[in-house]
Amino acid sequence: MMTSPPPPRPLSRCNALELSTVTKRGKKHGLVAYGMDRLPDEILIVILSCLNLKEAVRTSIISRRWRYLWRFTSCSLEFLNQWDGNPGTWVEPTVFLSWVDQVVKLHQGPSVDKFIVHCQGITDESPNRICDWIHFAMEKEVKVFELDISCHDFPDLNKFLSISREVKPSVDRIGLTSLTSLRLVDVNVKDEMIEYLLSSCRHLEHLCIKFDNYMKKLNVLSSSLKSLSIFYCTKLKSLTISAANLLSFVYGEASMSPVLKLQLQNVPLLSELQLKGPHCGSFLFEPSEHSKYSHQLQRLVLNVPMLDVVSAPRHDHSLFGLPQLQCLKQLDLILHARAGESFLFFVLLTTACPFLSSLGVVMFYDSLASKEAIATGLRRYNRAKADLTAHGHPCLKVIKLINFAGYRSDFRFALALLQIAKSLEKIIIKPGPGFLGAERIATVRERAKQLEANLPQGAELLIVSDLQIGSDLRTYHKELNC
Repeated sequence: MMTSPPPPRPLSRCNALELSTVTKRGKKHGLVAYGMDRLPDEILIVILSCLNLKEAVRTSIISRRWRYLWRFTSCSLEFLNQWDGNPGTWVEPTVFLSWVDQVVKLHQGPSVDKFIVHCQGITDESPNRICDWIHFAMEKEVKVFELDISCHDFPDLNKFLSISREVKPSVDRIGLTSLTSLRLVDVNVKDEMIEYLLSSCRHLEHLCIKFDNYMKKLNVLSSSLKSLSIFYCTKLKSLTISAANLLSFVYGEASMSPVLKLQLQNVPLLSELQLKGPHCGSFLFEPSEHSKYSHQLQRLVLNVPMLDVVSAPRHDHSLFGLPQLQCLKQLDLILHARAGESFLFFVLLTTACPFLSSLGVVMFYDSLASKEAIATGLRRYNRAKADLTAHGHPCLKVIKLINFAGYRSDFRFALALLQIAKSLEKIIIKPGPGFLGAERIATVRERAKQLEANLPQGAELLIVSDLQIGSDLRTYHKELNC
């Protein structure tokens, strides 16, 4: 580990240095000639604060005067140690986190806008590390605080309050009161701690919790929160949300999670909803449970697991048994189905969205579907087909089909969409990923071209190049927004 240099002089004395301290390196870069080094330290620090951390630290080699100036900046402290295939961009986690600790210890500026630590790989379980970082975030009045590290726990409420009193012993409002955004990934945090942060951080607008093993019953009560993301919280059984200014809610359910009791009680401004996992079934097949907010949604993303939507007898798949999405303009579906299984239910779903203008569908296939399941799906669709074709869809302009495999099921799905999309302008098709083989890709392209004869007047068919699609939900969004 790098030894700590001697402490810097007080800021008030920094600008008393003479130009004689400028080294040959400084002269080489023209600092004297152009007057850069004539500026007061306060102005130089403001300039350095516009740089990122690495750029600011690099200026320390310019001259002796510049050596410690970066410590006084209010720039964002972003520490990213993520594997991208290049060994030169990744550092062994214990070494990386020790470097983060060192920078935190050396920084002497009055404030920091962002404090972000992302470290992939197994890290050491230092119990005081996150406590020290929280102490730093409170002291510097951090606005954006993000931790993405494994094998660490966020302190409980008593420990958190103890840290707060150390930082601000004489102030009534203690804690991370300046916080506007908090993101915790692979950091276990308890319900009561999150609820305290929501009540004490009056300016908190964005909250994301991912891969948590402690939360069981969370009540989100906030007047400032605008976006909320909860992913893969393995023990979460109950989630109640009352947030008058909430615009976006994302929920991703882990495969082994308990059945979630989700209640959105006061969300009058909610316009974007993203669901991943079994809870999609509740939204699709129990519309009355979501009627308080579904009618106001403008964007909906459903990452649907392999639900047997075509053969479940208890579900009403008629036009009258669907969620009512009167304001929806963009619908993105990530569907996991058996190869050959009917997608026609989701044609019915578009009829519940009278103002839908953009539909994106990513299709993933597993084993072959049973003949019974396919037949059931076709019968249910045919019962509503007359109403579908009679009314059509007046607003649907763009359709994107990703991972199109040319099976009878997805061909019929595409054909049915073309039959109802009266105002369609463009349908974009991406064939399935490269593991299908060159011959199969050629077949898929040929099947896609067959749809051209069924295009509404003036509509365009665009077949784009193959692209392997990852499993991360952000990748799906990128694909659907291509």
